[in-house]
Amino acid sequence: MECIMNAQKNSPEYIKTLVTENQIEQAMNILDHFSEDKSLWFQNAYAVCLMRLNRPKDAVKVLTPFVYRGGSVVADVKVPDKVKLNLAEAMFLTGHIAGAVNLLTDIKENSQHRQKLVEAFKNWKKSLSCWSRLIVALGVLPYDKPLALEQPFGEP
Repeated sequence: MECIMNAQKNSPEYIKTLVTENQIEQAMNILDHFSEDKSLWFQNAYAVCLMRLNRPKDAVKVLTPFVYRGGSVVADVKVPDKVKLNLAEAMFLTGHIAGAVNLLTDIKENSQHRQKLVEAFKNWKKSLSCWSRLIVALGVLPYDKPLALEQPFGEP
């Protein structure tokens, strides 16, 4: 019976429900218990929990190898947009604006999550001084200026 309970608690649906209901500590306890699971859905849920625990640098470390396989500089086209958006959000939170914007331009879906990130970037640009806006318009994006994003972070 315990094996069945563990299988249910390890299911993507159960973990997604916990994260969606913002029961992050409980989700992390389960994810930590099943940490040998290296599947994309598991790692994505783990990264979302890390972002919601204000650990976006750790979320970047978790998702980057999946999106940029083998150290590539080009995002893997086989990775779902949801995962790329979560990495972009973690990058924004850590101040890696250039990397996040690069990912956003690769994502074609027009989800609410993507819109949230695009709007946050637009608002950030509006908040810059004239000189900084000019520099950004020329394509120079900072690597150390975290964006303020609306919570909750990420999508499981």
